[in-house]
Amino acid sequence: MKAAVAPAQFIATSDGELVENPRFFVTGQRKLKSLQRRLKQKAKGANRWLKQQQKVARYHEKLSRSRKDFQFKLAHQLCDRAQSIYAEDLNLQGLAKGMLGKHCLDAAWGQFLSILQFVAFKRGVYFQKVDAKGTSQTCPACGVITGKKELSERVNHCPECGYTTNRDVAAAQVVMLCGCAAVGHTVKQLAEGSTTGRP
Repeated sequence: MKAAVAPAQFIATSDGELVENPRFFVTGQRKLKSLQRRLKQKAKGANRWLKQQQKVARYHEKLSRSRKDFQFKLAHQLCDRAQSIYAEDLNLQGLAKGMLGKHCLDAAWGQFLSILQFVAFKRGVYFQKVDAKGTSQTCPACGVITGKKELSERVNHCPECGYTTNRDVAAAQVVMLCGCAAVGHTVKQLAEGSTTGRP
């Protein structure tokens, strides 16, 4: 049996940037459990129970606001450096039901994509979702199908052309190529060190 590996990166961009996953809920889970334990120890409906319930609700709100603040700042950073943004159209419901469901819900990629689309619209940056099928199984340099990879495999190596890079970065480069092709842009083959654009 293979252990599930939580996503270390929140996003990867086509020019090689990896943004670390802040894991707001996972980090604050211990304090949240402590607050909920104290809530259970109090008589339901009593004044102390109501006050403790408010503390739990406020902490949930703090985590939510911290996550949303991080996502808005990141969306603005991406829009500062790009004229067009392409993102994988992920099956978020499927991810939430998998082994890494808690971590996927904590990352809130669905919320982030909505925020990114909103910020891109406000900033005049073109935004489009790209079909995620096969993006992690295709070499961005030569287009060869490299095959399925285990979640623990974090490096993409093409046996055909030898192009090697981070697995998520390679997928982001494929997403960028697909997005550019979909809107009719002329895109040169990606070569190591010469990638441009954002996923």
